[in-house]
Amino acid sequence: MKKRALITGANSGIGLSTARALAHRGFDLILLVRNETKGREAQAEIQKANPNSQVDLVQASLDDADSVQRAAEHIKTTYDRIDVLINNAGYTPAKLEFTDENIERSFYASHVGHFALTWYLSDMLKKTAAQTGDVRIITLSSAAHMGGRVDRMFRRIDTLSPMLAYCDDKLANLLFAKGAAKHFEGTGIRSFSVHPGAVKTNFASDTKGIGGAIWKLMSPFLRTPERGAETSIFLAAAPLKSIGERNNGAYFVDMAPKTPRNRDVTDKNVQWLWEKSLKFV
Repeated sequence: MKKRALITGANSGIGLSTARALAHRGFDLILLVRNETKGREAQAEIQKANPNSQVDLVQASLDDADSVQRAAEHIKTTYDRIDVLINNAGYTPAKLEFTDENIERSFYASHVGHFALTWYLSDMLKKTAAQTGDVRIITLSSAAHMGGRVDRMFRRIDTLSPMLAYCDDKLANLLFAKGAAKHFEGTGIRSFSVHPGAVKTNFASDTKGIGGAIWKLMSPFLRTPERGAETSIFLAAAPLKSIGERNNGAYFVDMAPKTPRNRDVTDKNVQWLWEKSLKFV
């Protein structure tokens, strides 16, 4: 039976490169995107290049709790399995914005939205894992997690810089991946986080100040989205023995597990983030 992967943010950058590669490897795809027009373009391109794969589109805004829940309900009633969930979407905010809950919006989209999506789809993931023993959740983090701090999460801090907000997002992604590994332990569902490398995409194109200036200077030296997608593709498609059973919950860089470099990466904070996030589902 063909495997099915759900990829968020799959209409551009690393997400699109990941989708192309998995379709080429025979996966059926669900592309979950915010921009439906760009999503349709990506869907048509991938489908044309891979006529034997089913490539479907679901629209959702990850910073909108109702939108995430509606998308999850649609997925649960339309499909019978998900073998790989890739929580890929994310962005560096050009300026700070806050949700009605007073949570920084990029943090909500990058972490809370993905947590909720995973939670709402957990029964489907477990059902697939009961049949195959092999379901994978892959969450895009970054080396920027090193600048993140747990004590800034879920708080309105008007003086926070957009770059530090992004660092907090990426730390949350890493902690979530560890929490999911623990939560789903023994079910056949495994969870990993990924640093894709410094990739030349449009995700920081609107960033102001020194962060944006540094990013523009680095641009000629950045990885292509295809290169940045390699570790996500590896974790989605490689045999489990190549990944390593003991690496459930690990942070991967260049297709190998690495030790995160942030003192806030602790079991206590993994549990704290999980419990705090449950309030949003």
